[in-house]
Amino acid sequence: MPVIKKILSTDMLPQGLDDRQRFLSFAELFEHFSNTGELDPAPDVPFRAAMNSIHIGTTMLGRCDGTFTTVRRERRQVIETNDDRYCLARNTGSRAAQVIHRGREFTLRPGAMVLLKLDEPFFSADGASHKRFTNVHLPMATLRALVADVDDLVGRELESGGALSLAMDYSDLLLQNSAAVDEAGIAISAHLADLVSLGLGARGDLAQAAQRGGLRSVRRKTVLMILEKRFTEPDFSAQKLAAAAGLSERYVNELLYEAGASFTARLTELRLRKAAGLLARAGEHRISDVAFDCGFNDLSYFNRCFRRRFGLTPSAARGK
Repeated sequence: MPVIKKILSTDMLPQGLDDRQRFLSFAELFEHFSNTGELDPAPDVPFRAAMNSIHIGTTMLGRCDGTFTTVRRERRQVIETNDDRYCLARNTGSRAAQVIHRGREFTLRPGAMVLLKLDEPFFSADGASHKRFTNVHLPMATLRALVADVDDLVGRELESGGALSLAMDYSDLLLQNSAAVDEAGIAISAHLADLVSLGLGARGDLAQAAQRGGLRSVRRKTVLMILEKRFTEPDFSAQKLAAAAGLSERYVNELLYEAGASFTARLTELRLRKAAGLLARAGEHRISDVAFDCGFNDLSYFNRCFRRRFGLTPSAARGK
């Protein structure tokens, strides 16, 4: 399944543009970047915007942060794109937004979510000069097969918590660590569909299948990604990993054992691999600096672990 990553930011625009020129240039690029909707800039602050997205086949993960007051999808975009997907969007800003979709007007509080249909227009505004949101696009056929009467949930506020929030947290984490998608794109797409369907109310056998395929697997991948991001912290512990993942320490340890190694073994392996890579090109860096940079706070322990893992001392490994 093809994976495409996109980044768009006002920092990428030519220097010397005035604010109106910046917005017009960005709006033109945004139409090619997404063509999901249109933005109206905030009148009282300089225009700034940053977006990134990951496309896994027909599934898309996206995040947007910028100084604009409204987001809207016009009939023009509906006709031009012929997009038959649902969009699950989370308000990650600090203000409640007023949303209009499918003839309904409702409030979307910070942290809450909404399910939109991209084959119909929508409008969102909150009166603030800065908006942030995360969204996931999923094929309609997929969600309709998993969730009965899913269209009844479109165009209304969905409260935070449970599998829906986990799906959005997972998306945010992947957008920050996009390399993981290259290795497991198909599985990630399936896990997101499972999580969203659970959060939207999948029942019976479909819910059990989604529970097995999505929830635990996503939590395991999330735990591994957090560990791989923070393993160089000298005081990083299983307790801190559990807190970062929003899980119990016991559950985190179970997930790590399922993935093939305990917390301590995996942490030590990550640190040693990084140390080996640094030593191969360390130049004049001291062994102690390499050890501490990789999260070890005891040089003797580092030397013992390194020799046991690689069969030679850190000094002998330098430049190899």
